[in-house]
Amino acid sequence: MNYQSFEKGRAALKSKDYKAAMREFQETLQSVDEHHEQYNRVASYLGLARVLVDDRNGLLLCRDAASSEVLEGDVFLNLACAEWHCDNRKRAVESIIRGRKIDGEHEQLVRACMLLDSRRKSVFPFLPRQHFLNRTVGRMMRRARGEITVHKLLT
Repeated sequence: MNYQSFEKGRAALKSKDYKAAMREFQETLQSVDEHHEQYNRVASYLGLARVLVDDRNGLLLCRDAASSEVLEGDVFLNLACAEWHCDNRKRAVESIIRGRKIDGEHEQLVRACMLLDSRRKSVFPFLPRQHFLNRTVGRMMRRARGEITVHKLLT
C-alpha cells in the first residue's frame, strides 16, 4: 500500500482540498487489491472525497466499503460523513452506531455520536413527539445550535 499517498490524501481532506484528496486516495486504492486489509478504509476515504466534490457515486463506494468491514471504525465514520453531506441524517446516525459496535473506543466515532445522536426532550411535552409542532420547532432549534459539518465530525 502506498502509505505516503494515503497520508497526503488525509492531509488534503483535512485542508478541504477535496480534488487533491480524491487523486491521492485513487492512487492509493490502485496500489492495493480488493483483499488487502486496508482496502475498505482507503475506498471509504475515496468515496468521502468524491461526495465532497459532489459526485454521488462516492456515497455508493462508502456504502460498499462499510458493508464488508468488520474491524475499522474509520470506514463507518467516513460513511456517516458522506451520508450527512447528502442530507441522510438517519443513515448517518445508523452508520455511527454500527461503527461504535465494531470499534467502541474510536474517539471520532464517540464524538460524532454525541454530536448527531442527541434526542432532547419534546418542546411541547403535552403533545406526542411526532406531532407537527414538536417536529417543526425541534428542527428549528437544532439548526439554531449551529450547523454540523463534515469537518466537525471528522475532527
